Parts: sequence; C-alpha cells; structure tokens
Amino acid sequence: MTTGEEDCFESLAYSLVRALDAWAVCVDGAVSKGRPARKTLVRLLERERHTPEWAARAAIDGPLLSYWLRGRGQLLPGTKHNRLPGVEDSAAVARALKAQAPGNAERLPDIGREISDLATRLQEAAGRGWRRRIGESSFVQADETGAPPRQRGNQGRRDVRVGGAAHVPAPRAPVGHGMEQATSFVGRTSELVAGSALLDRGRLVTLVGVGGVGKTRLARRLTRDVAHRFEDGVHCVELADLRHGHSVAAAITAAFGLHVSAEQDPLHELATALQGRRVLLFLDNCEHLLDGCARTVRTLLALLPGLRVIATSRQPLDIGEEHVLRVMPLDVPPVRDGSLRRKDATGLICPRSSAVALFADRAEAACPGFRVTSTNQAAVIQVCRMLDGLPLALEIAARRLRTLTLEELAQRIEHRFCLLGPGGGERTAPPRHRALRALFDWSWDLCTADERAAWQQLSLCAGGVLLTDAEQLCGAAFTRGTRAPVGDRAVDAFATLSGLVDKSLVNRVDAGGHTRLHMLETVRAYGLERLRESDHGQQAVRRHRACFLDLAARAGAAYGSAEQADWLRRLRPEHPNLRQIFTEVPPAGEPAEAVLRAAQGLWLHCLTSGKVGEGAHWMQMIIDRHPLPSESPGAVFSWCRAAWVAGFLLLMHGDRDNADRVIGKADQRLADLSASPGPSDVTADEGERAELAAAFLQLRGLAALMEQDIPQASAYALSSLTSGRWSAMLLTQPQCLAQLGLAAVMRGDRVRALALLKEALAISATRGDTWHRCYLLWILAIIHGEAGEIPEALGLLRCALRLVQDIEERMGEAVLSDTLAWLLASQGDARSAALVLGAVDRVWKPSGVPRHFGFAHMAAHRRRAVDQVRRTLGETAYAHVYREGQRLALREVLETAFAGHGALDGHHSQWADEGIGSGQALRLHR
Repeated sequence: MTTGEEDCFESLAYSLVRALDAWAVCVDGAVSKGRPARKTLVRLLERERHTPEWAARAAIDGPLLSYWLRGRGQLLPGTKHNRLPGVEDSAAVARALKAQAPGNAERLPDIGREISDLATRLQEAAGRGWRRRIGESSFVQADETGAPPRQRGNQGRRDVRVGGAAHVPAPRAPVGHGMEQATSFVGRTSELVAGSALLDRGRLVTLVGVGGVGKTRLARRLTRDVAHRFEDGVHCVELADLRHGHSVAAAITAAFGLHVSAEQDPLHELATALQGRRVLLFLDNCEHLLDGCARTVRTLLALLPGLRVIATSRQPLDIGEEHVLRVMPLDVPPVRDGSLRRKDATGLICPRSSAVALFADRAEAACPGFRVTSTNQAAVIQVCRMLDGLPLALEIAARRLRTLTLEELAQRIEHRFCLLGPGGGERTAPPRHRALRALFDWSWDLCTADERAAWQQLSLCAGGVLLTDAEQLCGAAFTRGTRAPVGDRAVDAFATLSGLVDKSLVNRVDAGGHTRLHMLETVRAYGLERLRESDHGQQAVRRHRACFLDLAARAGAAYGSAEQADWLRRLRPEHPNLRQIFTEVPPAGEPAEAVLRAAQGLWLHCLTSGKVGEGAHWMQMIIDRHPLPSESPGAVFSWCRAAWVAGFLLLMHGDRDNADRVIGKADQRLADLSASPGPSDVTADEGERAELAAAFLQLRGLAALMEQDIPQASAYALSSLTSGRWSAMLLTQPQCLAQLGLAAVMRGDRVRALALLKEALAISATRGDTWHRCYLLWILAIIHGEAGEIPEALGLLRCALRLVQDIEERMGEAVLSDTLAWLLASQGDARSAALVLGAVDRVWKPSGVPRHFGFAHMAAHRRRAVDQVRRTLGETAYAHVYREGQRLALREVLETAFAGHGALDGHHSQWADEGIGSGQALRLHR
C-alpha cells in the first residue's frame, strides 16, 4: 500500500473499532440493568428466526451475543466467530430491545449500518486479510479485555444523549483539512459514532453541551473522521469573535473565500458558487448568535442540497432540519461505600473512566511520572467527580499539580466548588452556567493580582497574541513606537504570562519560531466578564486598540521597503484583532488619526490574505465614521491616505461606484487644500499633497485599465509619473509603470511593454518589494509566452510563484497558475495543463473574485488553454484529468508541472532578487 492508502485503511479501521464499541455500549447498557436481562434478550432473539425479516439467516444465540458484546475484542486474532453485527443483525437486536429499552433500540440500526459499510470498504481496500490486520493493530491489542464501556446517557428520537467511553489510540490523521490536535484525544467513542450516523441521516448536526465540556474538540475530531465523504471540501468558521447575528453570513462567505459587494446577498452568491458541490461546513460557537445562525443555516440548507453542517453551541439552533447530539461530561467511576466498583488485577483504577483517563494523561504531562495508583485513586475520583467530568476543568486541575499535591488539590476543589452542588449558585442562572462560573471563580482565586490583570487584558485579544505583544500589553502602559516593555516591568510581564500558561488559562503555540498565546473561548469570556466588572475596563480597551492600531500603521509604512514581506506575514495572524478594532465603535476620545494611520496597513494585507471584501467593508466604515477633516493639512493627508486604501480595495472588490465616490471626494479636498493658504511649512505640505495627488491619479488609471480604457489609463499613469513626487508606501511609481506596461501589452506594443515593466521591476527589486515583483514577473511571462518563448516565460513564472508563496498570497498563486496552464498547453503538455486547471479551480471556486481581477486580456489566456486542452485530449479525457487535478493540492501539481519542463530559472531568479542589470531605471519613453 502507498502511504495514502495506508492512512485510509487506518482511518477506516479506527472507525470500525469505535462502531463495534458503540454497539456493545448500546446493548450492554440495557442488559446490564436488566432491561431486558441477557437470557430474556437471547430468548427474544431466538423468536426472530421465525419472523419474515429474518429469512434463512443463522440465529443469534447466547455465545454469539456475548461475542458481539466484546466490542473491539471480537477482532482479536483466533476468535471463534467471523460474523459482525451488521444491518440485519442490529435490526433484530433492536426489535428485541424495543419494548424495554427504546432509546438503545433506536440507535442500533444506525450503528449496524455503519459497521456493514466500514467492513465492506475495508475489504475493498485490503482484501480478505483486513480483519487480521486490524486484530494485530494497536486499536485492538491496546485493550484485550473486550469488555464494553458503560453508557451514561439516554437517547431520544432526535436529541441523542451519549456519554464518554474508553481512550482509544488515534490513527494517523488524514491530511488536508487542519483537524489535527496537539494532545491525545480521550474517549468519546459513542459520540463519534452517533455523530457520524446523524450526519448520514440529517443535514444539520448540532453538538450541544455546557461550556468546557469539549464540544469543539469533539466536533473537530468528528469533522476529521467524516471529511472523506465530502469531495468538495470541509470549511470551518469560528463565530466566537463575532458580535452581531447579521455577521454570520459574511463570516461564512469569507471562510469560503467569497467576496460580495454591499448590494449583493452573500448567501445567494455563496449558493450560486457552491451549486452541485458536496461540502461540509463546521460552525463553532453559535450560542451567542442563535438567531443569526439559525436563519443563515436554514437558508443555506434550502439552497444547497449537497451541504451538511456540523455546529457547536450551548443550546440548539431550534430549526426543523436540526439533529441534536448532547455532549455529556466524561464518565466518572461510581463509588460505593468508599470503594471502587471495579479494579483491575493491580488494584489500579478501572481505565474505563474517560474522566480519569483524561486527568491521568494531562497530569502525567504536567508532572512526569504521575500515575493513578491504589493509594491515590480515591483522591483522583474525588477531583473528577467534583468537577463533573468537564474536560476543561480536568485539564486545568491537572496542571495545578505543578504547585499542589493531589490531596491538596482535592481539598481545595471541595472547598471552592461548593457552588457545583444543588442550589449553590445563583438560583435564576441555568445549572451549567453556575458550574462554569464556579470553575473559573476558582481559577480566578488561584491567580495573583498581576495574573488577574493580565487575564483581563488578554481576553480582549481575538485570535491570540504574540508573546512580545502580550508583554507590551501587560507589562507597561502602551506608548506609540514602543515595541516591548523594558527593565523590571518586562521581567514581571513575562513571569505573569508564564503563570497564566502554567495555570492552563493561556496556551502557547509555536508560530514560525515565535511564541503565540491563545486563550480558550470560555476562559476568554470569563476574563471579559471580569473586565466589565472592573474599574479599569476602558483603560484596557484603549491599550489593546492602541497596540494593534500602531501595528497596522507600522506595517503600512513599511510596504515600500524590504520589510514588506515580513510585515505581511506579521499581520496575517492578527486579522481577528484588526477585525475587532475596525468594526467596533471606538471609545470616546480616541484620536481619529490613530485609526486613519492604521488603515494604511490594510490595503496590501487584505489583498494578499484574500480578505478584499472584508477590507473594503472596513474602509467604508472608517471613511463614514471619520468625516473629511477641515483642520490641519496633516489631518487631511491622513484621511486622504485612508481614502486611497478604501478606493484600492473597493476597486479590487469590483465596487467601482463607491471607489469613484471616495476617490473624487479625496481629489476635491486635495485641490481645495492646494488653493487655500497653507501653514508655515509650505514646502513639506506641498510635497505630501503632490504625492497623494499622484497616488490618486495612479488609482484612476487602474480603474480605467480594468475597464479596458487604454488611452485614459495611460493618460492617468503618465500624469502621475510627470509629477515627480510619489508615495513609497503606496508603491505609486512602480504601479504606474506597470499600468503603462500592461496597457502596452494590451495594444500589442511588446518593445515598450518590456522596457516599462523591466524599469518597474528594477525599482521594486531595489526596494525589496516582494508583492509587486510577483505581478511584474507575471506580466513579463505573458509577454514572452505570447511571443512563443515558452522556456523564458516558464522561468519568469516560476520566480513569481516562489515570491507569491513566500508571502502566502492565495489569489496571486491562482492567477499565476492559470497562466501556467496556458503555457503548458502552448507547449503541447495538455495533461499537465488540465491538472493545473483542475487544481486551481478549487481556489477560484467559490472565491467569487473575477479571474485575474477583471483584466480581460489576461483571462483570455486561460480560455485559450481550456479550448486547446479539450481539443488535444478530447472531452472525456479532459474531464477525467480535470477532476483528478481537483483532488490534488495546487502546490503539488505546480511542482510536478515545473519538474517536467526546462525553465530558465537561474537567469530570471536573478531578475526577481536583484533587479535588471545594475538596478538603474531605464529611460522612460513617452
């Protein structure tokens, strides 16, 4: 088997093990309580032999039933029976259980169907020896007792209530949808099988439970396990950072890469883009946006027959299509007369308790060498029981073993968690909220005063925060230009943050060699609640906003320098923080110039991160919220630079009318400023005014070029260049040269186009501008391709793709890939071209962005490539190869395509890295 086939087999085997365990849980949960007794159940099954449904099948006798009740144990080598409880067997057992255990009976057919389906697929994947392979694997050998885990909950018809199960070693995860977890996944076998079955039966499955019960973790594992069913992909949307129900639709469309204008219905556009596709959508944390989520999901399900939705929430969405999966706390061993009900041969606690297994696993990670013994097992049970088996609470408690003994931990929990008992909390609050509040009140009491202040401050950070930024936020009052606290305050800040990490209130992640801190949403929500109760809430908000506004402003100022790529990568993970700042009403007294300066960092960040629509929306809000100032020229210049960013993003988004409105307003204000008497520093102000005027001429030229008005586009660009004053941070000069070069390409003037583009490339290379070089190399590749110079074109394109991948610009990669398909088709490699077209299709669809940003001349090359490949391969072969490309990762396809062709990589790589010739600009022929 290949690695991919091995991964597939292992994932299917793991699913079968869980299904067999769940079947045993379901039946054993009934017979162990005598509903019905095992002997009665066997007699009822004997009668099945005489029913029409049973036909000529062999009976289910006592030994066979005992064999099935072993769960995964029936797969061990050397077992007597080969018969698994499939569809018909499960239906028979369900009929026998129906009278006395209707909840158990209802689940069995779905589990049996899952078992039959998995067995069939395993045989197809591995042949007749598939059972032996599984029986010898760690899935089965890790638990040889074969005794089924006990089920805690009951099930209703649609509201499935299941409990935890034993820890099962996880298989290697399938690659491609980002569902891997850093720590082991414990228990939840029954929930995973139930969720998989519900997703087969219904189109919306909502995981519902108390905060901290592990809904998100379970949903991610479920999503990972069923991802293979959805050939068109899995898309995850985190809703915790949203504040308004009307934002749900926009967040979902953004997750799919779809950009819509203010006049368009985002759900209608998404439905149009996804028609005929089989997609899984995962919505996380819906509880604070129930109405918005319910309306959005109901509409999407009505419009898209191939859509399935998994959601997590603290309460159901309450729409007709919903199937609710109740996520209960992990099961805790019952205690009778102070002793355990069951012990193993060594006297250790029974490993069947998922709560104990989770606590033991996390405690061993916190304190190497920790293990549950007959001596400490009573204290472990007390901790697990007092925390109600809540996974988040157990993980926090286990980490506390770094500073407390197990006995001290048990005593403190008993004292501080009195609110977990009946009537211990606020009487009007739901029980789950009382328990959650008690959990975090206890964590709050364990923190020092500095740790509490840091918890409150970091709770404002959406999507996490770099350690260096967290030190700045928590260690000293923020002042513009300060990158990190210094001296003793820096040491104190680091010690405080380390304390929060140790207390499991903050998680650390290695992000490209830098430490990034994340809070669980329930932890963050508690911190925000405490912040609202404090008398320093507004001060914390101002500090948070000032930090990230300054970050965006510094990024914008660096876009015209060699630091551009670093700043683009720096801003990418801060997008949730920027969203929070730019969409919320600023606090009273915040200087408008702080927001306007920060807006200068949005144009290139939003373009390269694929957030053009969202960025355009932000900029419209900023321009509307901060009217055009009439005071000092400096304030006017700040507003005009923000207006340029708004105009650029609106143009890229396809909103020409609003772009023209903003550009016209800024042009008029700059003209008025020029005509009015100026302050003492006239020279400096006039220079800045000239730079902005040239920038808006460049922007008007870009708009004309998109409309294919070549004379007007050339006139605007030439006027901008004639001014002699250009904004480095807005890349005015190289953009004007590129626009003139592109206009020359569209006119068929190859010599002039090459001269202009090489001049622009020299300027960009000298400055270290990565983004603009990508697109300049792209246009040069098209010029060489149109001249039949395919090796030269491929070399330029390969350099451009490397630069695009360096700044992780997804849409730029798609633009270049379409051009590569055209070049491959021109060279006669129709199969490679079709693979690239199929792979890049997954980026364009359902992005909603016009191909090549609306430049019709460039998009025509793709159409020619498609026509040529279809003629060469034939419709049937083309469709087959195209679909094959859709199943592959784009970068993998690109590397394979380039490997098969001799591109002049070295020569053109020097162009990309060092400029043209000596780096001196060529004379511009006008």
